[in-house]
Amino acid sequence: MALIEIKNFKKSFGSKCVHEDVTFYVKKGECVGLVGGSGAGKSVILRSLIGLEKPDSGQIEIDGVDISKLSENQLINIRKKVAYAFQGGALFDSQSVYDNLAYPLREHTSFSESEIRNKIIVQLTEFGLADSIDLFPSELSGGMQKRVGLARAMMLEPEIILYDEPTAGLDPYNTKKIQELILRLKSKGVTSILVTHDMPTAIAVCDKFAFLKDKKISEQGTIQQLTENKNSLIHQFIEGHMI
Repeated sequence: MALIEIKNFKKSFGSKCVHEDVTFYVKKGECVGLVGGSGAGKSVILRSLIGLEKPDSGQIEIDGVDISKLSENQLINIRKKVAYAFQGGALFDSQSVYDNLAYPLREHTSFSESEIRNKIIVQLTEFGLADSIDLFPSELSGGMQKRVGLARAMMLEPEIILYDEPTAGLDPYNTKKIQELILRLKSKGVTSILVTHDMPTAIAVCDKFAFLKDKKISEQGTIQQLTENKNSLIHQFIEGHMI
C-alpha cells in the first residue's frame, strides 16, 4: 500500500508550467529517488508534500489523506509525520546545535526540558555529533551542518523524510556519512524520497527511481530494471552523472 501517492499533479507559476501530469507513489519503508535535470521541478514536488506549495489540480495523498485540501492548521499534523531535510541544513544561525534540535520538541510536544535534553543527546550520539551539542552552525563544517539538519528533522520521529540534495557539495567522507544515515533511518522503516544529482548515493540508498522529464514522470521502476535497460532514460542519466 502506498504511503505517498501523487496523482495527476499540475503546477504553474504565473505563465510558466512546471508540472503537467506528475503521477507516482512510494510504498511504506521505500526510498524513491526522484531524479531529473536541473530546473525540472523536483524541489517543487517536495515542497508540495509538506503543503508549502498547492497543486493547481491533482492529488497529493499522505497515508490516504489528500493534503492539498487541508488548511494550515490541518497541515500541522501532516508536518509532524513528514520531515523535510533542506539542502543547506537550514539551521538557525543564532542558536546552538542543542537549541536547533530542541526547537521542534518545544513547539510540538509537552516534554520537559530534561526529557528534551535526553532525546537530543541520544539523537546526536546516533548521528555521530555528540561533541557538537554546544556549537553554533558557523562553527560546523558543511557536512556537519547537513547531519545536524537531518538530526533535527528526525526529532519528532516522522514516518516520512524528504531529502533535498543531501550530499550536494560534500566531500567523499561526509557523503558516505549521509548515505549511512539514510540507510540507518530506512532500516527503521522510515519512508523517503531522495532528490539528488549524486547518482552513486541514489544507487546506494534507493529502492526505485522516478524520472522527471517534460513536466511529468516519464519513467519509473526498480534500480535493477532501469539500469539494466540501456535504452532507458534513467540508464542514460546515470551514465552521464557517474563520469
